[in-house]
Amino acid sequence: MLPFQDRYSRQRKLLEVGKRGQARIEALGVVLRGGPEATFAKVYLERAGVSEIELEAGTPEEWPHGVHFEHGGPSKVARGAWTALQHLRRALEAPQED
Repeated sequence: MLPFQDRYSRQRKLLEVGKRGQARIEALGVVLRGGPEATFAKVYLERAGVSEIELEAGTPEEWPHGVHFEHGGPSKVARGAWTALQHLRRALEAPQED
């Protein structure tokens, strides 16, 4: 990594993220429900910079893409990635306070 870069420098370059968006991601608190899919979502969110993530037992969020997966393992990984993406989208789409 170059001296002027940090872990999130590439995602801050995205128009959808920028400095403000990255700050919102880092301030985000998320509660994830479910089994292995929640663990996969947690990993993705940690790598994006989310600061507070809590895992709870329970029913995970509704997932419309499960019919496209034949096997459980890949389905759980994809569901975790989709869940993480939904949380990040909500954080970036929320009204900004100036």
